[in-house]
Amino acid sequence: MRRPRAGLRFIHGESQSVYDCFFYCSSMSSGEMKDSKHCHDNSRALEDREREKKLAKKRLYIVSVVCLVFMVGEILGGYFAGSLAVMTDAAHLLVDLTSFIISLCSLWLSSRPATRTLNYGWHRAEILGALLSVFTIWLVTGVLVYLAVERIIHDDFTIEGTVMLITSGCAVLANIIMAFTLHQSGHGHSHGGLSGGHGHSHDHRKKNGHSNSNANHYDVEKHGSGKRQQANASVRAAFVHVIGDLLQSVSVLVSALVIFFKPEYKIADPICTFLFSLFVLGTTITIMRDIIIVLMEGTPAGVNYNEVREQLLKVKGVKAVHNLHIWALTMNQAVLSAHVAIDDTVEPQAVLREMTQTCFTSYSFHSVTIQLEHQADQRADCSLCQDPTK
Repeated sequence: MRRPRAGLRFIHGESQSVYDCFFYCSSMSSGEMKDSKHCHDNSRALEDREREKKLAKKRLYIVSVVCLVFMVGEILGGYFAGSLAVMTDAAHLLVDLTSFIISLCSLWLSSRPATRTLNYGWHRAEILGALLSVFTIWLVTGVLVYLAVERIIHDDFTIEGTVMLITSGCAVLANIIMAFTLHQSGHGHSHGGLSGGHGHSHDHRKKNGHSNSNANHYDVEKHGSGKRQQANASVRAAFVHVIGDLLQSVSVLVSALVIFFKPEYKIADPICTFLFSLFVLGTTITIMRDIIIVLMEGTPAGVNYNEVREQLLKVKGVKAVHNLHIWALTMNQAVLSAHVAIDDTVEPQAVLREMTQTCFTSYSFHSVTIQLEHQADQRADCSLCQDPTK
């Protein structure tokens, strides 16, 4: 095999000679080309992503139908009962339905192909849809608190306890159905560090030196090192909606029981609204934090920056790793890029392949870009090559 040629690239404003993956391919013999594999054969991330989106759409379709049916029932029940709590619960179901539709639209957009302008595709549409969904929760919560304050101040409302009790009971049942539909378990069989639970994979390379490097068979056996896969962002936002609505429905049911047996305690109606509002605001903090990390190009949950760096440094021939960047397109689509300095005595193609396999099989990255450099070209005084301090 011929020695790979060196390509000229500009790194941090200065020219350096770096090994280029394109040159590896052009320098391979025909026999070696048969053993090589396409650059996108390594990752299962795309397949896992499509499966995740298909399941998310199915769940959102089911809960949308359930939500629509029970929302109409609550509107009618709240009207005849004269209960603000039931009507506002119905309004919250309307917000839930709207958020489900937004989530479905964002999932559809994220499936659109990439363009020259949006060369990563429309994946972030899912994150923007989840962000809009959280904002609608906060908006409707503010309206509910305002209406509850109005009722406490003026105390000029009457409530039909029996109708309110029946309607709120049905609302609790509806929200339980939707919550179970949207609930995503973290335990599962998976291939890759982000895909949680217990992961394993296999190495089927032949002993005679021929390498079968198809991603479905090439990995190393790993136990206990997998990271839990985060739920689809749209489904997470929808689940938070439903949990909040379930708690409100329970509070409405409790107040309905109180009013049914003690009509003079109708103040329980707005008080339950206050309690529900505080909980909903608390439940949105976590999902908002994850959304902000994605939008700010932060390292996604489930990926340890230092651990990834150490894994790359363990590859034979690797002398240094810098400019390591790990970010996410969506909650479950992590991307990595890095500059790697290698020893001049090692075969660059072999080092590149091993590092790429490590990234894909251990962490299920959506995309990995590694730039190989000469050890002699490294500069200790380059600020851009320094590791993050925090």
